[in-house]
Amino acid sequence: MAPIAAAVTRVLITGFGPFQGVPNNPSFAIASRLPTTLPNNIELIVYPSAVPVAYHPVVDLLPGLYNSTQPDLSLHIGVAEGRTYFAVEQTSQRNVYSWATDVQGQVFKDSEGELIWGDQSVKLSTDLDLQATVSDWQNRTLGIVWPIISSDSSLQSQTIATPVSVILKESVLEEVPLQRPTEHELADDPVRWSDAVGTYLCGFIYYAGMVQKSRTETVSKRKDVAFMHVPMLKTDEELDFGRDVTIELVQALVKSWKSQRAMGA
Repeated sequence: MAPIAAAVTRVLITGFGPFQGVPNNPSFAIASRLPTTLPNNIELIVYPSAVPVAYHPVVDLLPGLYNSTQPDLSLHIGVAEGRTYFAVEQTSQRNVYSWATDVQGQVFKDSEGELIWGDQSVKLSTDLDLQATVSDWQNRTLGIVWPIISSDSSLQSQTIATPVSVILKESVLEEVPLQRPTEHELADDPVRWSDAVGTYLCGFIYYAGMVQKSRTETVSKRKDVAFMHVPMLKTDEELDFGRDVTIELVQALVKSWKSQRAMGA
């Protein structure tokens, strides 16, 4: 008897387009460099266009995108200009998007959020196990070579096996101290856990994605969604590096997701 083929795990991935100060958004450049399949029967469903950095187009896009692709889990990607590391974010929230206009000059009023998401908690956290994911992600990226980042950072070409010792220029997204999941110090880890998704389109798509994923899960209502912030990568070498780091994150996410399913979590 022929062996039964393992089920394919479908992962939806999006990246953002340009916004003020970022004419070439590395999040979509990385997403567009990803392959369509990965080892361990992983299928990547990369949205073929850069998502506009605008509230209402995101709200309009996600329901149809999630319903048509039916992903097992999803990864939305955005850029954090001031960071020199990659991070997966734990939580996001609504009612914080009325202070900053998007690329279309619009805001997203609290009343709009209440109308669309009034049945949801104000603050949402992914149901993916990010602690297990990040631990695996760090191990998987030990041999990946960091290029020389083209920003003003002092990051030099080296492998991740040697922690990058740089003074991190924290972005506005991290003005609030992080609530770390363990006592393990992550300050020098170039791929890490974070809880500072911010109050602009990165946080907005993360919250909207978690809501939409739970609504497509008619039984479990699980929010199997992740958001990754990437540094301001610019050159082809840097973007290829970002692609490789992202591939290892997807592998780690899927491994953790499968483990949760096996345990009935």
